[in-house]
Amino acid sequence: MCMQTKIPNRLWRKVIRRRFLCVDQVLIRGKISSNSEASEVLAIDDLSFSPGCLTVTGTTTINDISLHRRASSDLDILKYQSTVPPPVCPPSRFACGGGECIEESKVCDFTPHCPHGEDEADCRKCSCCQQTLSADGDCCVSCCFQGQLYLSKFLNSSYLSAHSASECDFEGGSCGWYELTLGDGFDWVRGSSEEVPPHYYGHPPPLDHTTNSTEGHFMFILMNSSSLYPNAVLRGPWFKQSSSECTMTFWHYNSGISVGAANMYLRVKGVENNTVIWRTLYDQGRRWNQATVQLGRINQPFQIALSKISLGVFDGVSALDDVTFKNCSMPLAVAECPAHTHFHCVHTKACVEHLQLCDLVDDCGDGSDEEGCSPELQCNFEHGLCSWTQEQSGGDVFDWTRTQGPTPSFNTGPWKDHTLGTSYGHYLYIESSMPQEFKDTAVLLSRVFQPTHQRSNDLSKNQQRCAFRFNYHMFGSHVFRLAVYLRTSATGRGYMVWVRYGDQGNMWHRKTLYLSSVKPFQILIEGTVGDDFNGDIAIDDLSFLDCEPYEGELSTPNTTAPTVTPPAPTVQPHSCPDGQFVCAAHGECVANHKVCDFRRDCSDGSDELSCAKEQCDFEGGDTCGWLGAYPSLVPTHTFRWSPDQGESIHDGEQYHRPVNDHTLGSPEGWYMYADSSNGGYGQTTDLQTPVISSTGPQCTLVFWYYMSGFTVGSLQVLLKHGNVSREVWSQSGNQGNKWRRGEVFLGLSNNFQVVFRAKRGISYMGDLVIDDVSFLHCSPPLPSDQPCTPEQYACANGYCIPQDNLCDFINHCGDSSDEDPYICKGFSMRCSFEFDLCSWRQSRQDDVDWLIKAGSTPTVGAGPSNDHTLRDPSGHYLYLESSFPQAAGDTARITGPLLSRRSSQCKMRFYLHMSGDGIGTLNVFRKSKGSLHRLLNVTGDQGNYWQIKEIPLSDTGDFEVMFEGKVGRSPKGDICLDDITFSPGCLLASSAGVEDTPPPPAGSCPSGFLPCENGRCFTPGQSCDFTDDCGDGTDERDCGTSCSFESGCCGWKSSRADNFDWTLGTGSIKSIRPPYDHTLMDETGHFVYLEATPVGLKGDKAHLRSSVLKESSAICKLSFWYYISHMATGTIRLLIKTENNLREVWNKTGHQGNVWNRAEIPLRKLRNFEVIFEGIRSRDVSGGAALDDLEFVDCSPSRCCPAVTDFVCRSGHCIESHLVCDSKADCADESDEMDCEHIFGLPGACSFNVDETEWEESCQLAQDADDDFDWRIGRWTETPGAGPHADHSPGGGGSFLYIHSATQREGDVARVTTRSPFPASIGQCHLRFWFYMHGSDRMGTLKVYTVGPSGTSLLMWAATGNHGNQWTYANVILSNTAPFRVTFQAEAGGDVWTDIALDDISYTAECVEGPVTPQPLTCAVDQYRCVYSFQCIPENWRCDGELDCADQSDEEFCPAVVPGTVPPQLSCPVGHYQCLNNTCLPSLLRCDGVPDCPDGEDEYSCALLQCYPGELVCEGSPVCIPLQNRCDHSADCLPFHSDESSCHGNMLLLTCCQNDIHACSFAAFAVTPRTFKSGCLVFKAHLDGYSELPKSIKTSAFLPSSGMRPNRTFSLPSQSHFIKAVQSIRVS
Repeated sequence: MCMQTKIPNRLWRKVIRRRFLCVDQVLIRGKISSNSEASEVLAIDDLSFSPGCLTVTGTTTINDISLHRRASSDLDILKYQSTVPPPVCPPSRFACGGGECIEESKVCDFTPHCPHGEDEADCRKCSCCQQTLSADGDCCVSCCFQGQLYLSKFLNSSYLSAHSASECDFEGGSCGWYELTLGDGFDWVRGSSEEVPPHYYGHPPPLDHTTNSTEGHFMFILMNSSSLYPNAVLRGPWFKQSSSECTMTFWHYNSGISVGAANMYLRVKGVENNTVIWRTLYDQGRRWNQATVQLGRINQPFQIALSKISLGVFDGVSALDDVTFKNCSMPLAVAECPAHTHFHCVHTKACVEHLQLCDLVDDCGDGSDEEGCSPELQCNFEHGLCSWTQEQSGGDVFDWTRTQGPTPSFNTGPWKDHTLGTSYGHYLYIESSMPQEFKDTAVLLSRVFQPTHQRSNDLSKNQQRCAFRFNYHMFGSHVFRLAVYLRTSATGRGYMVWVRYGDQGNMWHRKTLYLSSVKPFQILIEGTVGDDFNGDIAIDDLSFLDCEPYEGELSTPNTTAPTVTPPAPTVQPHSCPDGQFVCAAHGECVANHKVCDFRRDCSDGSDELSCAKEQCDFEGGDTCGWLGAYPSLVPTHTFRWSPDQGESIHDGEQYHRPVNDHTLGSPEGWYMYADSSNGGYGQTTDLQTPVISSTGPQCTLVFWYYMSGFTVGSLQVLLKHGNVSREVWSQSGNQGNKWRRGEVFLGLSNNFQVVFRAKRGISYMGDLVIDDVSFLHCSPPLPSDQPCTPEQYACANGYCIPQDNLCDFINHCGDSSDEDPYICKGFSMRCSFEFDLCSWRQSRQDDVDWLIKAGSTPTVGAGPSNDHTLRDPSGHYLYLESSFPQAAGDTARITGPLLSRRSSQCKMRFYLHMSGDGIGTLNVFRKSKGSLHRLLNVTGDQGNYWQIKEIPLSDTGDFEVMFEGKVGRSPKGDICLDDITFSPGCLLASSAGVEDTPPPPAGSCPSGFLPCENGRCFTPGQSCDFTDDCGDGTDERDCGTSCSFESGCCGWKSSRADNFDWTLGTGSIKSIRPPYDHTLMDETGHFVYLEATPVGLKGDKAHLRSSVLKESSAICKLSFWYYISHMATGTIRLLIKTENNLREVWNKTGHQGNVWNRAEIPLRKLRNFEVIFEGIRSRDVSGGAALDDLEFVDCSPSRCCPAVTDFVCRSGHCIESHLVCDSKADCADESDEMDCEHIFGLPGACSFNVDETEWEESCQLAQDADDDFDWRIGRWTETPGAGPHADHSPGGGGSFLYIHSATQREGDVARVTTRSPFPASIGQCHLRFWFYMHGSDRMGTLKVYTVGPSGTSLLMWAATGNHGNQWTYANVILSNTAPFRVTFQAEAGGDVWTDIALDDISYTAECVEGPVTPQPLTCAVDQYRCVYSFQCIPENWRCDGELDCADQSDEEFCPAVVPGTVPPQLSCPVGHYQCLNNTCLPSLLRCDGVPDCPDGEDEYSCALLQCYPGELVCEGSPVCIPLQNRCDHSADCLPFHSDESSCHGNMLLLTCCQNDIHACSFAAFAVTPRTFKSGCLVFKAHLDGYSELPKSIKTSAFLPSSGMRPNRTFSLPSQSHFIKAVQSIRVS
């Protein structure tokens, strides 16, 4: 009751108030500690009880102990509760409080039989109250409340009901719980929070669980001994028995740094050993924890014990509170039971359900429900497997194990069986530890049963259903699956009738299955191993009810095909021709190319039935036509796609795949997933559509994916055409616990499949999941039978598309006519970044640059798989790299060209890709008058797909658009841009200033000319044309022409969009670049080389570009020297770029020797072209490949015109045909402007030198009736200072067409249109005219349109702003897919000085007559036609050593002049040899003793060496190249690299000897034998196109020494005897 610690030497008085609920006895214990002083004394005196305390006589027994302690005293006052029960009822009866007597068997059976529940209140005391407890606490069950006749005033029904032994909160007592070894210094005691020793754990003691206060009571451990192995055992009340549903729930507190473990046991009377039913280990935190223990059916008296063992150091709090037994009472006796559903127990008279009969559980309490049961129909595994057998036919991996007690693995499996409920009982379980692997199965087979549908004369049996009952235990963090199957044949699983996944808690569960079969059947129980050792599954007490055994065996399916020929299937007659699909609807046919195109062309939709569905949510497991690996064709544990639901997830797997699907957002919804618990690291599985015949221009694949897990792999989307696949989307790594959207633009495509490819990660933690896959807008367009509207564009193939879809880098028409570069002339500034930045410029005021990239970005998972334009790895886009060395917050800016403030209805579109957590920010600004205005801000993850953005643009002044990317916190967050387009309303600002250009100073060059350094002048057209017009090279300087790099780069420029650059440098022995240059051949000479940067990655590109070169001759060649070695690595490509084309003309890669090598490439006749050297890194952080001494040879234009349509001036020079008769002399002799009447006679052409009332009729032009005002004709404008002072004609005496803006509002437009249409034309028709726009800085706009038949206007050209006080020439290519008219539209400016004038309008002849088709030059039979110069020369002049053709083609590709010399090697790639007929052979065939070129020139100039079989003869080496040097990535045999030739499976050498001639011949392709020594041959054969070696071969030569006849066929030995690569087989 209280405790006093040492206090000063004084008297102390204490009053203790105690409510005694039973007969109590008080004991006062004094204790002097071991370190007390000898003079210390402890004394008590004057003890007294208040009048309320009554005394009793008789023998006292101790029932309960509780402690009250005072912190300032060493006195413990202990109150022992005792009873002195007078005998009220006979010994075999129990006395209730009101004098009633009940049978002793009804005491402590979880059912109150006394009126106030006294028989269930305290269940620890023996039935004879005079009998004390035995040493171990065992005694018969009784209660201290038999003494309540003497204490009735302290007892009432509310107290009893609140303190039943089956539900105890320890507030009014211990409810029969007691310490077994009281007084050993380590005891369970009852107390409150205030009585817990304060020094425990260094934290405040716990509040009790019941009241959550310091006043509430609970049981806790009190330690006041230093014993090394103290043991505290708390035992509970004794109970008679429990029902099969009995559970015990309690709250425990186990907290402290050395609190130790605790075990809970089940003690059954008459059973020697206890059964562990619960355990806690170590510190569980400073909180109460709930636990539930399954007790089940126990038919003997039992009690619960809680044991706590300390290893000498106990620091913490271990406590127990709120113990509750639930559903433990047996069924009560009743007079009668429902006859059809229940069984009336024989002795207890209780009712139990019919399904509880013969289930191996005594539910009645007298065993009568288990009497008369057939042992063949039930098994508790106490004596073996009964009638059950293990699977022996290979249908599983391992066997079920029979055991008792807990399974070997901790935290999985049951502690005890289900039958006995103790560790003595047996059960079956599957062991999930090694050597078992994930998804290994164990199968248990029942005996065979009769069909359940048989009728019986006994009507009662017909109403009974065959039921299978079993109990299962599935506890553990990696429990996977338990399934029950029913099968009617002796093989296979049959069909699943029940399944359960995952952790079901540490308790046995009962399941009843009703079975139905029209055939004899048996039951299979399949346990499947989880993905770790905590996955044991157990079964027990298997029983059948109302099932009849079958004495026979199940049938075995007949796998032999029947001998009877089945009748031919009935085919619906049809009249569809070949190449058409027969619809299910009778009489309908559709073309095969319309099948599987997402449009129902058959009226019944049968053409789309076996195809991929437009939308698929996988509900019900429906795969909607998506095809994967068939389960029957792949092993059980294969990594593959399969449909599943979240409700099948087992414990722990919820972190690997979603619990809820995307469609329904619930566990019942379905999705497709690739289970990473199967397979191995890096394995892949495909899910693909059937072949899709065609799609529409806007077709987009949309899907949702889920990739969560520590080691999740990757997901790809591939497009598969035949056997060729390319990646169009990918994602890898953990994407978080959420569904994400994926999108792939497919566009127009034909005969392809879409493939989802899942790649497994390094472990099972992370599945790959997809859901809600949709094909949006994928049906191909249908041609319209109506003409296109003015808002539509008429495609060349007749389709109509919205004008907004024009020139957006997407083929909407299907014939690409909407993306034709000539049609898109009016869409200025559009850029796909396929080669450069177009008109965009890098900013100088940022931290890093935007870069151009092809394929995926360097950081895995940080960007798109492909660009948006081409949608394949070769396509390029712009990106901001977010990984090292970039830092968070770094910015990259790129600015577009200057746009005019006159732009109207201007909008910019672009595609954006921003994927990844922690990604940065993209801002779009409008830059005007020195300030920035933000138009768009995009921050954070936008999804792993390209998405379009559109921004309207306008400003009161000229402006620029700027993109700003800002690096985020994550290295996986690249920001990507592609396909920037501007609408036709966006106009470029005028490049001229608003003020007049000042006249040139006296003595300088005239207007339009540029000065040479020597004082001469040249026109801009004379620069960069390979002709030194200045005489000092000024006009050709900085053009990127011939260069030794000794004085700089000569105008060759690097691209600012590249990841790295060509760098000017000198030789270095220690560096990766060449040790010396080629010009000076020393370390001081200069060259350009690929720089090696710290973050350089394989595949990075650098470009070295010339200026635009005007024109080259027919014999123009480019020679240069290159250096590529082991150290100076890379690939060099030579590209030629024209206005609408980019092509490769040369490339080299790999080791070319440690020397400079020369290349000479014919360029031929070109016009307006760039020469580009592209360098590509071959490895990460590498470079060094170099160029030197670039020289253009014979490139100055000659009399040979580049194009057959060119106009030849009388002076002999050539000009392009569209410059003829354009009112501007381009020939020096002005011969191009002579005889032009036929040009000015074309409809719409006009000089306006006619009467002002007749110009419309004369010029065949018409004013637009729907515009704001009209064009006028005059000799001068009406407003001084606005418009020209004279027309454009020589002398200025004629008229011109103009708009008078003084009387108009700003923005008013005037249109004039040709009356007669021109035929449809793309890129052929040229419009030439002169315009005048000068007078104000608020000048309006002038535009030229082609207008189709439907009224659709296509902008071809536009000008705005001040173009100076002069007539300006314009040459516009007119294009339209349909016949068109030409419209000139002028827009009034912002003041009265904005007149706009036109003059001398003309069209080329191609506008009316169509394109000129040059007729090929025809030469006589005995003449040779020059290839490029359109000449004929005598045939015998060909290859005579003299240049007769102007293009020198007569001396090209000639046989060697000196017999036996090597022919020129210009056109073949590395590792090949060029024959005289220009064919390329693998250089492995060079110098092998067998002529392979038609004239045998591959054996010219070979060394005279005798090499062993397998060795190579090399003209560049004095020794044979040994076999081990073959294909080692090091070229030893120069110059043809024979030892590195054919290393990829396209050649085979096979040695055959005479004694084994039958096993060494090939067939089906050309082979030539070579004799190495007597009786032995070596065959060589090309294997291109073969995936395996052929099975036979024909000899092609007769060699007497071999004994072979020509064209004889021999069989080959097995594939294993050969090597597919080009290797030699040594002669034995």
